[in-house]
Amino acid sequence: MKKYLPLLIAAILLNLAALAQSTTSTGMNFEHLPSWQEILTKAKKENKMIFLDCYTTWCGPCKMMSSQVFTQKEVGDFYNANFINTKVQLDTTDADNEYVKGWYKDGQELARRYSVRAYPTYLVFNSNGEIIHRFVGSMPGSAFIEAGRKL
Repeated sequence: MKKYLPLLIAAILLNLAALAQSTTSTGMNFEHLPSWQEILTKAKKENKMIFLDCYTTWCGPCKMMSSQVFTQKEVGDFYNANFINTKVQLDTTDADNEYVKGWYKDGQELARRYSVRAYPTYLVFNSNGEIIHRFVGSMPGSAFIEAGRKL
């Protein structure tokens, strides 16, 4: 038993460290409001810019950004402080839930109006809903933060 005690203590400490890290690494908070109009209303009320992630379910770089970049604490700290963050799925699948389906019309209109043809495309709007910047593609967290700082 004595020879297993150090291993048990090490395992407990590693689990506690992982738990502490997971609770502090919140990443980006994406709004789940039911329409573009409600996103605009919130941005105006909070006087924040809007960050819109235009993605598809089949896009590898979109999935990478969602799992590896948007989840980073530093990315979340910057984007949550400066933007109303939202996502819009621009393809349709049989697996789409009611929230995604509720955005079909707004998503199609945004994609048409802003010529979204590559994924991921990021659109940035001022608090009045006027587009001020767009950028495309996957990138490391530091470059993603730098792209947001330039606005």
